[in-house]
Amino acid sequence: MKNHIKVNGELLQTNKKWSALKQSQRDWIYELTRESHGAYIDERNRTPRKQYKDIMVDAVYEKIEEHSIWIPYNEFHSKVSAYIDRLNRRI
Repeated sequence: MKNHIKVNGELLQTNKKWSALKQSQRDWIYELTRESHGAYIDERNRTPRKQYKDIMVDAVYEKIEEHSIWIPYNEFHSKVSAYIDRLNRRI
């Protein structure tokens, strides 16, 4: 159990990857990101730049923590940032 830590009486896997999430969890995260991205574009009429992209990623990460979905932040940040870049290219 070298890759686990105990937090609040639960075991968390410290080397978890994006691919270890269930497809429904990944879809839910992408939907949250898409909604946040769309709200930003509606509000400011432009695509998010690096500073706001990081704020969007942090906001989505807080929401997934509320739902008890755990994934390392750096793994999450790389996948969601790439997804935001894809959304920016579509526009």
